[in-house]
Amino acid sequence: MSDYESIHGRRVNYLSSDPTLNSSTEGQVWYNSNSGANKALVQIKAWSSGANTPTNFVFSGGVGGQTDTLGFGGVGPSPQPAHNLTIEYSGFTWTGLPNLNTNRRAGYAFGTSTSAVYAGGDYAPGSPTLTQATEEWNGSSWTSVTNMPNNQGSFGASSGTLTAGLVYGGYGNPQSTSTKTVSYDGTNWTDLPSPGADTNVSGNFTLGGGGTQTAAIFSGGSPYTGSRGTSTETFDGSSWTSQNNMNTGRGAQGLLGTQTNALYAGGRGPSPSRTGATEEWDSSTWTTSSASLSTARSGCITSKGGSTTAAVIGAGTTGSNTNATEEYNSNINALTAAAWSSGGAMSTSRAQFGSAKHGTQSAGLAFGGFNWPSTNRSETEEYGGSSWTSGGALPAGQRQMGGTGTQTAALGYGGLTGIPNTTTLEYDGSSWTSGGALPAGIRYAVNSAAGTQTAALRAGSTDTATQSTTTQEYDGSSWSSANAMSVARSSASFDGAQTAAIITAGEAPGAPDVNGGVTKLTEEYDGTNWTSGTSSLLYLASQGVSGGSAAPTAFMTVGGDGPNVTNNTGATQEYDGTSFASTANLANPRRQLNGGGTQSAGLVFGGSEASTTAMTNTEEYTGTTSTITASTLTSS
Repeated sequence: MSDYESIHGRRVNYLSSDPTLNSSTEGQVWYNSNSGANKALVQIKAWSSGANTPTNFVFSGGVGGQTDTLGFGGVGPSPQPAHNLTIEYSGFTWTGLPNLNTNRRAGYAFGTSTSAVYAGGDYAPGSPTLTQATEEWNGSSWTSVTNMPNNQGSFGASSGTLTAGLVYGGYGNPQSTSTKTVSYDGTNWTDLPSPGADTNVSGNFTLGGGGTQTAAIFSGGSPYTGSRGTSTETFDGSSWTSQNNMNTGRGAQGLLGTQTNALYAGGRGPSPSRTGATEEWDSSTWTTSSASLSTARSGCITSKGGSTTAAVIGAGTTGSNTNATEEYNSNINALTAAAWSSGGAMSTSRAQFGSAKHGTQSAGLAFGGFNWPSTNRSETEEYGGSSWTSGGALPAGQRQMGGTGTQTAALGYGGLTGIPNTTTLEYDGSSWTSGGALPAGIRYAVNSAAGTQTAALRAGSTDTATQSTTTQEYDGSSWSSANAMSVARSSASFDGAQTAAIITAGEAPGAPDVNGGVTKLTEEYDGTNWTSGTSSLLYLASQGVSGGSAAPTAFMTVGGDGPNVTNNTGATQEYDGTSFASTANLANPRRQLNGGGTQSAGLVFGGSEASTTAMTNTEEYTGTTSTITASTLTSS
């Protein structure tokens, strides 16, 4: 019987403790003398469930990666008319985007989620009518451009970028299978020389393709006889070369990745049945993965910009349409997705209230607020991680107060209507006392504060119904003017420290990027000046926030309302200092809420529903975590 050394040419490492686990130790085997166990660091390969697509798409185009998959076109439920819908997956949810100009299915898709091309396609199942219409996506809208040549049609494959694309195979116009290859340079289409650049498999369609214009790959497909192919071919910019076959014959599915590192999952098998089998390509050989799709299907949206370690497949057909989404991960990390969970309910329902925004998930503070039809709240409540208890009340009922600080050192100011809105109040964990007065009244002060009780920053809002660029700093005893923002706004998402803060979105009718009176624009403060940052993903106002002093590089906005949503939303966006990304939704969508904590351990509470009803709901956020894991092989 062979031993490990004779097979691998080296002995098992003998260690007194496990090594530091990272990608460099992947594949290593060792013996831990203290635990008495042989161990190995192994890849974890698995498909896991994601958020359902908003409708049942079949034969849609797809581009992008695991956290920015774009799907467009396709056919929907019976009677299955071709549609023009565009949707994007953030890694947590699908969001509707502007439609294609031409309804179609089974076209040629290539590019990225911000720079894509969709060409060709047909109009409906059984329809002999093809289209050569070509459209380009710029991240926000589709534009019709030069039509694809008449000898290409639909159900083929594609590779490359908006300015260097490649389409091949499928069936042409009239309906006959095609071996042609055509390139796109961002403006014009070019028929590549025939037969030199023709695919070797005759009459192949419903194949899956990936890679680039000069290093493409396709596999699978159907020779239009009802059988399903296993053929694989690679392209070097001028000709196709046959490679080793896939293990499972299939078609009507997408391939993703590169010519040297690709992934193919699902598809329609040799019979009418679908398969969930997943295979990985290493530049010479297909290997069946240990993971298989939970929902065997074909005709899916595929993240063609994904890789063999991170991919998305959504919608498609199992024989009947499905809206299921699955994510593929192949790495040494065990990932736990971000999630909201229920916390203890507040004793007092409220919206439009202040909070200790620099509090923690287990030490929150809510004060003031409003409940319909006409109640201004004076109650203060403290959160201990599981339940709320009463704290010292405000001098009078007040709504729309600004707030920041911590549970035992909070700051509140402005608002309506029981306390003069030039008033600043300081909380010591048991009672409120007066601090330095504001130079002018602040009426709409909710979420206009950042920082601590002795080093606070406030921005936007006025004593009227208009927005403001005003910025002021508080030193624990008095307020002083600071440099103004560029965008006048109120009801924005704002957090950070006096020397490093971020503000995004909010009501800003005069902003250069505005929709329904709301903006997506972001500005960042360095203690002296405001500069433009990356815009949020949605036009929203009246959101809750988490981040505290780390907000400029680890910020989170939650809930709100605006033109992007119907009534209120549960949308959550994380900001990493460079870009916003959608994450897990609140269980209870709402606006006019407040919160605290951090991006990895956030807290939101209160707010209002679509109707004029204040809420008591508390939710706690746990960010995505990644743990490198070792697998115990034996304890002998």
